[in-house]
Amino acid sequence: MVLFYTLMTFGVVLFVILVFYVVTSQYIDNVFDVNLTDKVYLTAQAHFKKDEVDEKAYEIIKKDNSELLPRAHEIVINRNDTAALHDSISIYLDAAGRRELFSGEPVLFEKDGQRGVVLSYHDNLGDFVVAVTAKNGYGYKIQQHILYLSLILLFVSITVILILGRIYSNRILYPLKHILENLKNIRGNNMNVRLEETGNKDELDTLVHNLNDMLDRICEAFRSEKSFVSAASHELSNPLTAIQGECEITLMKERDGKLYVDSLQRIYSESQRMSQLIRHLLFLSRHDDDLSDLDSLNVNLSTFLSDLSQSTERVIFTDETEYSVLVKANPYLLQVAIQNFLNNATKYSQKQIDLRLKLIDGHPAIEIEDYGIGIPKDEIPLIFQSFYRASNTRDFSGNGIGMALSSKVLNIYHAKVTIESEVNKFTKFVISFV
Repeated sequence: MVLFYTLMTFGVVLFVILVFYVVTSQYIDNVFDVNLTDKVYLTAQAHFKKDEVDEKAYEIIKKDNSELLPRAHEIVINRNDTAALHDSISIYLDAAGRRELFSGEPVLFEKDGQRGVVLSYHDNLGDFVVAVTAKNGYGYKIQQHILYLSLILLFVSITVILILGRIYSNRILYPLKHILENLKNIRGNNMNVRLEETGNKDELDTLVHNLNDMLDRICEAFRSEKSFVSAASHELSNPLTAIQGECEITLMKERDGKLYVDSLQRIYSESQRMSQLIRHLLFLSRHDDDLSDLDSLNVNLSTFLSDLSQSTERVIFTDETEYSVLVKANPYLLQVAIQNFLNNATKYSQKQIDLRLKLIDGHPAIEIEDYGIGIPKDEIPLIFQSFYRASNTRDFSGNGIGMALSSKVLNIYHAKVTIESEVNKFTKFVISFV
């Protein structure tokens, strides 16, 4: 990783250095070309302005000419000398350059490592061509020094980046390595391992905090699964044991027809109980997304609850709404959920069961109230757990799955369940659809 980012940095820095070197070299050449252009004008003035300016001004021109590019080579040719002009100028300029020259503009050229400029100059003495050539030795040395210095800085900076990157990456990766080592120690029989935060309040601390939260959720799910499997095994073993025992007793000796019928009736009852338990277990094992994918319809709660009340004994339905109340749900799933509440109410109470439909804060709500054994207050938060049964229900048949199943269905439709209960007086469930 460090090597990869070092190579990336090397490429970026190298690109920047190359751009800097090219731009600097062009600037140096442009400055030298400007000096050459000034030199060619000063050369022309030094040759032809002596009779046109006073002596003091001419001395200044000569001084400027001698000080500017003192090693430059100067050529002055009379344009009337066609042969000399052609022989000299053709060395430096091609046909296009010669046409540009005779248009009156100075023409820059480069020849054999030297740069130069040619100027067509008009004077009262006639028309002349002035050429100045020089080698940009000082500029080339500057370019060379810039190149060497840039390469040195490049390799020094890359070396420093590589060293610092190695040190810093080790410092960053050490906590990650520590985290990985701790994660390797987590096993199914050792789910209590938690990662220690560095205390720096940085991204690693956030990562460790989120991992610990995830481990807490996994640990809780793991414990719930073990509890679920243990309880499911126990609940399934009971009817199997009963069936097996009934078969063994029946086969011990010959019996009359009525005893065989009674035995088969008990076997049928236990097998039916086991079948229902298996269906409930399979239902609980399904993911919420799978259940929510089932077709949902607009269910008229008044008609829906009225039908349920007629199919369950001692249930009195009361509709306290003034118009039809609709909820979007799968009718079968909703029936399973509400029917479990009604079954429990009729099981734990011998009196009338009140089933009410009303509106609470503008939202539909279903109230199911029975007047039976009630639920101990400290056990109310636990009744939706799989296989949990309240302490005062030991004398009643059941396996503790119905309420967990109803809760799972109602959660899919974002229904909220609140419970009010007093032991040996009443229990009221309020299912609110929001």
